[in-house]
Amino acid sequence: FCTAYFLTHFHSDHYGGLTRSFSGHVYCSRITANCVVQKLGVSHELVHALPMNTRCNVHGVHVTFIDANHCPGAVIIVFEVPSEQGLVRIVHTGDFRASREHVEQILRIVAIDTQKAVLPEHVLSAQATPCVSPTIDYVYLDTTYLQPSYVFPPQTDVVRAVAHFCTKVNTDASFLPNFGHKPNPRISPITRWFPSRNPQSVRKRRVLFVVGSYTIGKERLFIEIAQHLGARIYVSPAKRRMLECLGSSQLVQMLAPDMSAQVHVVEMSKVNMKGMAEHLASAQKCGGFSSVVAFSPTGWAHSGMHYGARPEPRGPDPLDPGLADPESHAGFEHTAQLLAQAACMHGDSTFTIDNLKPRGSSSTVTIFPVPYSEHSSFAELARFVCSLKATHIIPTVFSSPAINDTAARWLRHWQTINIHFERWARAADANIPPTHHPTLGLRDCKNIV
Repeated sequence: FCTAYFLTHFHSDHYGGLTRSFSGHVYCSRITANCVVQKLGVSHELVHALPMNTRCNVHGVHVTFIDANHCPGAVIIVFEVPSEQGLVRIVHTGDFRASREHVEQILRIVAIDTQKAVLPEHVLSAQATPCVSPTIDYVYLDTTYLQPSYVFPPQTDVVRAVAHFCTKVNTDASFLPNFGHKPNPRISPITRWFPSRNPQSVRKRRVLFVVGSYTIGKERLFIEIAQHLGARIYVSPAKRRMLECLGSSQLVQMLAPDMSAQVHVVEMSKVNMKGMAEHLASAQKCGGFSSVVAFSPTGWAHSGMHYGARPEPRGPDPLDPGLADPESHAGFEHTAQLLAQAACMHGDSTFTIDNLKPRGSSSTVTIFPVPYSEHSSFAELARFVCSLKATHIIPTVFSSPAINDTAARWLRHWQTINIHFERWARAADANIPPTHHPTLGLRDCKNIV
């Protein structure tokens, strides 16, 4: 018999089964609670919004929510469950984009005795994180991108580059047609003798910018674009009701009543050549747009490419049986490099305006895939797992048997490194190669994630 249900965030693959007739008690963040009541019609008497970064008692279990860096309202949940054998500590990441702050906040929470309060000033403290902390018994891990090929630039880099790109397109009519193309020196001396476009028609040109989104998520990107352009945002009535659930009056004020707004947000599935051509035709009636530039912001858009000049170290094959030997240094080099990278940069790669490459284009429609991920990359997952002393790591995303088996081997490998790291560190500095030195340690609070 279940007395409490916990919902990490409001995405349909997580709230399956929640309907107007649901009779259980649901615990979630305030934003998610608003969405559950508004969108699904669940009685507000059954939906309980817990405060962020605060230890709460739910039916005798200590529960703490921290921000998951996913969509608005998404949380990582830290459960501390009393039992006859002692306290059982469980971390459920939901969907998350792992960061150094996540590890620090989790370590701060579990280091505080359950008889004491955990408040936001403790979780978000600027003080040093305790490097000696209790073991996490279970981690339920978002493994959406648990493959070495997935390398994502920092979200801030992507948002900044896309907003800068939109500003250039909006102010310079020649920027988009020439973007990514170098002039041909054999042709340009000839073409300069032909008449150019009518300057008046160029000045009257108005570009529509469209961002693909899910039910909730990607808000940072389309808000930043609108702010750079000094424009308002058009969304469907259903999307508007959803955004109103976020409780941001500033965002609501940015929303426009009709399609004359220069920034539109549509369903991700509509960001294709046919869908954008149809959307442009609808928007032209009241917005006078001549063309549309659309963005598909998702981790799947990375197409296996490495952005910037810092490719992830591939390291050993996780299927190598040698990795099962805890005394072996095989595979340690790979993880040590990932952690060393984290100590000197804020992401796995860089992303600039030059990394934008159109997936499709016509005279009026241009679509750009954008590696803006709200899930963790492979390297970020490695740092997260290796930074928490966890007994059991349980993946929450499954694919084909072969991919599942490979993912499980990577997790076991990282756990082996974590469990035996102290033994390696005690082997003395002289016996540990420089890249394996404890100053780049797996749980050194300055270098994690």
